Amino acid sequence: MTRLSYEKGFTLIEVLVTITILSVGLLGVAGLTTGIIKGNFYSKNVTSATVIAQQTIEGIQRVGYANANTLAGTGSVSMGGVTFTRVTTINNATPAANMKTATVTVSWNPGGYSISLNTIISQ
Repeated sequence: MTRLSYEKGFTLIEVLVTITILSVGLLGVAGLTTGIIKGNFYSKNVTSATVIAQQTIEGIQRVGYANANTLAGTGSVSMGGVTFTRVTTINNATPAANMKTATVTVSWNPGGYSISLNTIISQ
């Protein structure tokens, strides 16, 4: 009587090696996902801060040269669950006579990030 030893299946070592390789791969994907989420959050905040600064710049341009100084100052704006601090400064006679330079800086936490937009208005 001949004995055939065709056993089908995986050995325990093969299963453990496969699980180890799969675990390392999944940990790498989890790290990438965390980085992508942080990047998306940062991008959302940069976009929101830019919108806030652009709206302020447009307001300065709308009121014109004579009333631009009335919009200078500091304020807070909440957007998307984040509080942004907006600082608007108006420098008279820069870069030349009969011109004003308006600078709007918007910052936010966490991270201590900020963006700054400038415009020049003339008489």
